[in-house]
Amino acid sequence: MLYPIMYKIKGKRVVVIGAGQVALRKVKDLTQAGARVVVIAPDIHHELEEFALSNPTITIIKREYQKGDCAGAALVFSATNNTQVNRTVFDEASALNIPINAVDDPDNSSFYVPSFFTRGSLLVAVSTGGASPAMAAKVRRLIEQSIPQNIEILLDTMNELRTLIKENYAHIPTSQRSDILKAIVTDEKLLEQAVEAYNNKTLQKFLESILHK
Repeated sequence: MLYPIMYKIKGKRVVVIGAGQVALRKVKDLTQAGARVVVIAPDIHHELEEFALSNPTITIIKREYQKGDCAGAALVFSATNNTQVNRTVFDEASALNIPINAVDDPDNSSFYVPSFFTRGSLLVAVSTGGASPAMAAKVRRLIEQSIPQNIEILLDTMNELRTLIKENYAHIPTSQRSDILKAIVTDEKLLEQAVEAYNNKTLQKFLESILHK
């Protein structure tokens, strides 16, 4: 059984060994999450080089992996087709207590990257624990298709409502405040009214009408 977490890597050093198309996808996702990415490989995919030119948080080192490259990293990814390299990277990262993921090589990984998608502040991840990445991707697509098209504004609305309740109604017990938000989310009519109020910048008035019912 694996334990799912969402890891804050903004500003943290993340090392990626390898620089092919798989590494390119990893680097893009890591950069979007705010990591300082160090790519180490003798040959760099041209798209990755171009991407790095426009992203100052990416450092490219053109050479083979060397012992010591994992030092100071928050995470390490080994995106190579060489099991021996993956094993060497895994051994170093493990000795330093650094989480390591070797792409398509579960034996040389201490964590797995789930199949995921984002919509604004929503991040949905699906994992089979390395058993079947293809099935994880299929389940992810099924979930993605079920997400409302307006999910981003729904989340923005609920986030602002949550902030308003915390700032202006601190005297109300936490459990009761949570119940209020849950009631709005589960009642489609109320949720629609909340979004309308958010668009009209009248959420405070909407919230007062809910609390005084």
